[in-house]
Amino acid sequence: MAQVCFSIARESYSAMGHACSKKSTAEVKSTAPAQAGGAPAGDGKLKVALIYYTMYGHVKTLADQVKAGLEQGGAEVTMYQVPEILPEEVLKKMGAPPKPADTVLDHAMVDSLPDFDAFVFGFPTRFGMMCSQFKSFIDGTGGLWMAGKLAGKPASIFTSTGTQGGGVETTILTAVTQLTHHGMLFVPVGYSTQDILNLDEMHGGSPYGAHTLANGDGSRQPSDLEKRIAVHQGTHCANLFKKLTAEPAGGKPKIAIIYHSAYGHVKTLAETIKASVEAAGGEPTVIVLSGEITHADGKNSAVSQDVVDSLPNYDGFLFGSPTRFGMISSVLKTFWDQTAGLWLGGKLVGKPAAFFTSTGTQGGGTETTPLTCVTQFTHHGMVFVPIGYTCQDILNIEEMHGGSPWGASTYAGADGSRQPTPLELKIATHQGGYFTNIVKKSIA
Repeated sequence: MAQVCFSIARESYSAMGHACSKKSTAEVKSTAPAQAGGAPAGDGKLKVALIYYTMYGHVKTLADQVKAGLEQGGAEVTMYQVPEILPEEVLKKMGAPPKPADTVLDHAMVDSLPDFDAFVFGFPTRFGMMCSQFKSFIDGTGGLWMAGKLAGKPASIFTSTGTQGGGVETTILTAVTQLTHHGMLFVPVGYSTQDILNLDEMHGGSPYGAHTLANGDGSRQPSDLEKRIAVHQGTHCANLFKKLTAEPAGGKPKIAIIYHSAYGHVKTLAETIKASVEAAGGEPTVIVLSGEITHADGKNSAVSQDVVDSLPNYDGFLFGSPTRFGMISSVLKTFWDQTAGLWLGGKLVGKPAAFFTSTGTQGGGTETTPLTCVTQFTHHGMVFVPIGYTCQDILNIEEMHGGSPWGASTYAGADGSRQPTPLELKIATHQGGYFTNIVKKSIA
């Protein structure tokens, strides 16, 4: 089995290496059989694939709870487990019990995944990130990535760790990189359930998703509280998945473009994005952060409190900031810190959000800067909307340019002398229109 999975992974990497070929999405056909455990029939109901890996049963227990929540929310759920890549004799030495009876998602069935509307993924941590079994499955989706078959589809994640703080957050956060490259929307739980705030007992679960503490030897089983969080994740996701996969509404979505610009580069991207939002039928409002608003106590804020209080009136948000040592600027962070009251009231839960940036150099924060903003989205329970590779210009390797699956960006140069190029502005234009269309769905 291990040999087969690694072979699949090699084929996928080969496909990804030829992503600049002229093949269209329509040329890639699904070859998966229509069978029990396969892709669902199209009857208008929300179709969710719940895909997991479990070694000792903890993730399977959570998966059953998430499934129950999804079904309570009106979704039709198909459960899969990914293939095992460890030999049977190794599993026996590790004391692993027999696998559950759920359908094993083999390579031939991967092509049927685009038939689903949304996804929930579950896996245990291995050294703070997803286990190799699930990574092998992800690596086997290279053909879907090349054709953009999963772009725009929402997904949520749950996990299991051996200890407190042993991958509770990083296991899911590092998995967001996989979703981003596919252009999939990340749907966190945020603090949409009070159980995550519980400090009366030891428990798993975080703003990123449901979770259980298994103990280092796997002896601890999911608690009732952890199961409740898993059920909640299911119902929460079902409700948001319906919105994010609906037919776009006819009205104009109200979109706030909130940015901090030090030398004008982020401002240029913001202006381009604003024009694109308008062209796509959105109603943009630009909010410029300065960090120079001084209060009576001598402290500064990034924007007035009246502006902060008005944010729940918007349907979606595009944030921009230059990188500062690989993360968002202190001005944008000050803004986020001002939104604590909104966080406490859950006022931004479920709102789509995206990000664009400016860096001084190539590889100097183009990806990590938006990643650090995803943590802010997650704690608010906001849906992260990357562009993935929905814009072909990101694939351009004939000229130096910014822009990544995470969003639009520009290289400013260490001294700020380089200005956004036409290609970078094209990516920004794409992001504005693409994001607007996602928000239209969420307000349908």
